[in-house]
Amino acid sequence: MTRLLEAHGAVVLELPAMSKRVDAFSHWYGSRPLVFRNPAKNDKARSRFDAAHEAGHLVMHLDAEPGSRIIENQAHDFAAEFLMPSAEILAELPQRLDWEALYGLKRRWGTSLKALVYRAHALGAFRDTTYKRAMMMLSQHGDPEPCDLGPREAPLLLEKAVRLCEETGVSFDDLVARSGLPFELANEVYATATMTRPRLALDASEESEESGTPEVLTLFPS
Repeated sequence: MTRLLEAHGAVVLELPAMSKRVDAFSHWYGSRPLVFRNPAKNDKARSRFDAAHEAGHLVMHLDAEPGSRIIENQAHDFAAEFLMPSAEILAELPQRLDWEALYGLKRRWGTSLKALVYRAHALGAFRDTTYKRAMMMLSQHGDPEPCDLGPREAPLLLEKAVRLCEETGVSFDDLVARSGLPFELANEVYATATMTRPRLALDASEESEESGTPEVLTLFPS
C-alpha cells in the first residue's frame, strides 16, 4: 500500500515524536500529496490501513475541514473497501466468531483482526452481538494483536530521492538549506525514514527461519 502511494507521486514520511493519538495525516502541498505517519505503532496491518485511509482523504477531501467525523468515516470506508473489497471478501467471512478463520483472513488480506471484525459486521456476516463480543475480546487482549504480520510497511521514495540528488552533486546539507527547514528536524525525519527499512538476511536459511509463516496463538476459543 505504501509502494502504491509512492508510485502515484505521494511522498510518505514517518515523523518522530508524534502523539500516540495520531496514526497518520495527509496534506496536498501544491500538486504534491504528502502522507505523514506515526512510526510508534510498528504493525504491518495497521500501517496498510492507515495508508489506505489517507489515500481516501487525498482523493475525496481536497478542501474538507480536518477532524470531521463524517470525512473520517468516509476515509475509513474507502480504506475498508479498497483493502477488503466487498465483492470478494464477503464469501470468505465466517458467519460466526471463528478466530482461526479470521487469522487466515488477516494473513490473506493484510488487515487487522479489528478491521476484519468491523468489515464482517458492516457487510452483515456478523450480528451485533457477535461483533460486540469479538471487539470486546480484542480490546481485552490489547496490542499487539494475535497473528502478527511483521513490521510496518516502510517508505522508500525519500531515501531514493536523497541518494539520487547526491549522485548528481546535490548533498543532503544542500537540500536542507534549500528547504528552509531546521537541520535538526530535517535530519531527524530522514533518519526515521531510513531506519525503518527492513534489513535483508545475509544467510538464506536465517531469512527463511526469521520471515517464515507467522506464529498463530489461539488466544480466543472459536
